[in-house]
Amino acid sequence: MNRLLIAGLAILAAVLPASADTVLQKAKAMSKDGPLYAFDLSYDDGKDRFQMKVDPSQPKGKRVVDLSPARATLSGDSAKKADKLSERTEGDIWCSSFAENIPADAKRISETPQTATFNFTPLPGKANGQIASAYKHLKATATIDKLTGGILAYEMAAPKAFKPMAVAKVDKLTLKVACKPLPDGRTHIDSFAFDLKGSAMMKSLDQVETRRITNLKALGSKSFGAP
Repeated sequence: MNRLLIAGLAILAAVLPASADTVLQKAKAMSKDGPLYAFDLSYDDGKDRFQMKVDPSQPKGKRVVDLSPARATLSGDSAKKADKLSERTEGDIWCSSFAENIPADAKRISETPQTATFNFTPLPGKANGQIASAYKHLKATATIDKLTGGILAYEMAAPKAFKPMAVAKVDKLTLKVACKPLPDGRTHIDSFAFDLKGSAMMKSLDQVETRRITNLKALGSKSFGAP
């Protein structure tokens, strides 16, 4: 082959973007659409433990249809926390939501015949403001089903302390999510663990939260679509 042609092809290859990873493409294309599922949610932050039944077909703000211990038995911070959970729990349990945090140039670091695991600096996705600016300080991994594109695990962590703003410091931040597949290929959050330690406005920050989703029940063909 002509040497000039070889040199030209080499230059062209250098300037063209690398081909997108097909597994990542599948994960980005994974849809939340399908039958909605009611589920049980266990919440534990080290101070309070709640058991909730969630129905995503209900109006926003009313999707927690049962809470234990009962709201009437709670007071103070526990009551405020229960109210916030009831108001803010929307029922979006789909792990495909994490695809928005995975950049196209995520590096495949390991794989099995069924899965591929990627390493990357996460994108902020729908986060904004100071929360979005914190993402550049984090490192993340995602394990994806090669066949379906379903996300099976997602983790983020701060490799070292950082200051998201002048009056705040994060000493430790970890997020770990394990997912389970449904027969239609979608994967849902099975367990969620968050740990944050640091300080803000001269006050200590210490937030630990775990959630577990169980007892999924399809709500039927009349409840299709993402909540």
